[in-house]
Amino acid sequence: MSLQELEEAVPALLDIRCAEPRGVDWDFIRHETGVALPPDFIALAEVYPRFVVDDFLGMHIPSPGKERNFVRGVRGMLANLAELRDAGMSHGYVPFPEPGGLFPWGESTEGDVFYWKTSDADSAAWSVLTSGHNDDWCTYAGGVTSYLAGLVRGTVPPNGLPPDFPGPTPVIEAR
Repeated sequence: MSLQELEEAVPALLDIRCAEPRGVDWDFIRHETGVALPPDFIALAEVYPRFVVDDFLGMHIPSPGKERNFVRGVRGMLANLAELRDAGMSHGYVPFPEPGGLFPWGESTEGDVFYWKTSDADSAAWSVLTSGHNDDWCTYAGGVTSYLAGLVRGTVPPNGLPPDFPGPTPVIEAR
């Protein structure tokens, strides 16, 4: 799914869209993390700052000049997942860079964490996995823009999330 399709599903996004590409240093992020992030996420992050959907789901989008903070946050979330794995509480999921490991892209105010499953060499083929705070681990066979648009359109069930998320016209707040 393209960024345009996400913007059609969530027109409130357009209120925070940047007029020019933001200029995130993707080479730095790739060097520090060891992976090129999915192209739909890169397209999103180049025109949108960090944002929150319906005061619930926060997108982890790097800020130009602060890519090191983004990487630090990713590493912290991966360490948390490693702790869950070591305690036998990750349902067999492992943190990136382990083969097929999970890589975080967002989290909710209730403790849900949103990941990509890095099970393909081509990041465009990565799927989404939601680790719900109630120990729900739900997958979606598509990218982040498709997942978000589908949640809003009602074509993707909010498995593991509150049943009323997101609302029919979600509020988008830049952070």
